[in-house]
Amino acid sequence: MAKRVTILDVAAEAGVSRQTVTRAMNDMAEISEGTRRKVLDAADRLGYRPSRFARNLVTRQKTHAMGLLVASFRNPYFTDIAADMLSEASARGWQLMVAASEGGEREALALLSTQVDVVAGHFSLSHADLLEATRGLPVVCLEWSSDLPGVHTVEVDIESGIIEAVEALRLRGARRFGMVDSGYSVRTRGAYEPSSKRQWFERAVGDQLTGVVVGEETISGGGRAFAELLRMHPETDAVLMFNDLMALGAVQSAHAVGVDVPGRVRIVGIDGLALGEAVDPPLTTISLDRHGLASNTLDIVERIEQADFARIDPIHRTVRSKMLWRASA
Repeated sequence: MAKRVTILDVAAEAGVSRQTVTRAMNDMAEISEGTRRKVLDAADRLGYRPSRFARNLVTRQKTHAMGLLVASFRNPYFTDIAADMLSEASARGWQLMVAASEGGEREALALLSTQVDVVAGHFSLSHADLLEATRGLPVVCLEWSSDLPGVHTVEVDIESGIIEAVEALRLRGARRFGMVDSGYSVRTRGAYEPSSKRQWFERAVGDQLTGVVVGEETISGGGRAFAELLRMHPETDAVLMFNDLMALGAVQSAHAVGVDVPGRVRIVGIDGLALGEAVDPPLTTISLDRHGLASNTLDIVERIEQADFARIDPIHRTVRSKMLWRASA
């Protein structure tokens, strides 16, 4: 596991005091050019990035900035999260810089880490790689768990929402359950890895499972996978889609082949997008508490700030999901 490089590491590498490192990194007086160069060279060798918060203390600037890394701007779920984070950050006096990992997660983190005090987001890197990419910065992982020092988490309890959805669908007459899972791991790792959502769903439905089909996380991808699921398992009368974007495609696909929703098959998405109201019938979904995600993230960020961005014990928060019943189920 990569070790976080601190200002003390730079001081030891350069053979100077911590105060000298501070002066060199902030281009302050009372230090020779030779010493400044020695410190900067040591920092470069170790890959040290000075805390923007620490620089603010030296220069007496009052602006604090949080970086937010989302998986994609193509999925409205992530743009909605960014909007909620922006609103919450603004209300608390924080600037927000947003980047997407579509062009390269390491590259996006390298850019953010030079301009912010803390990074939050949805990460796909391993824990060790994440620590290396965000060297020197506190991290808040969204919808992820971790016990690493300096890494804090805000998880979303989707499992309870899936259990609630399955129980309610049974009460509405559903008996044969299918699912369309994400094929993200196929694209990124070359092999399919069942999502946590699939594992929770399969446990909830038990022997009433008809089958699972994998699709792309797009409207068209969801539509194709839904049609394949019904072709392979025509007895299916309730389908959970990996996310709302794919579920919108499922509703469209059902229309195209004359399948009555919810009469013939009930469709449920996951996310709680307002866009779900734009289809006919409107999409039933397991709604994730994005406002709670944003407010808990900023709560953690402010706790980190109050500790002067020092390494503190990991903070963990959890927000719940809830059913948003519309006409598709």
